[in-house]
Amino acid sequence: MGFSISWLAIRGKSKADVLRELRLCDTAEVDRVNESPVSGAELPTGWYVLFLNDVLHPYIELPALQRLSEGCEVVGAQVEEHVMVSASFSYRNGKRQWNITHEAEKGLENLETEGAPPQVFEDARARNLKLQVEKGEGVDYVFEVPLEVAEAVCGYRHDRWKFDWGKPQFTTLSELSS
Repeated sequence: MGFSISWLAIRGKSKADVLRELRLCDTAEVDRVNESPVSGAELPTGWYVLFLNDVLHPYIELPALQRLSEGCEVVGAQVEEHVMVSASFSYRNGKRQWNITHEAEKGLENLETEGAPPQVFEDARARNLKLQVEKGEGVDYVFEVPLEVAEAVCGYRHDRWKFDWGKPQFTTLSELSS
């Protein structure tokens, strides 16, 4: 098994505003291992993270990202380990700032970018491409590049449970009925 998930980190909007815009309710039920379809956690770094147990969740679609990022910054990632695809992106004020995608089926060194990724991208790319060449086949090091960039920007990564700032406390979120 492997991850097949998405996550969004939002800075510049309160948790209450994010939940209201997405028509979500915090159940206050702790989701220790992110098993709920949608869970959320406030980070002490000022980001609010939505963990989505769906790599193609509707919140990841362009119109939703444009709406959600109005008046704030959104950084996100998509992870599909079954086919070794990873992506990260940033939106601000309704506009995409950057996008980084790795698809192993296009080659282990495949890395596509749009916009202007943050400076950390160059370091992550160089380090992981070097590992890919030195360590040979069998491990996909370039898969890490989009994820390392997203983590560098917002301080969160889906496959880590403890950070310098502590542990995220996710709670289950449910959709409000119409």
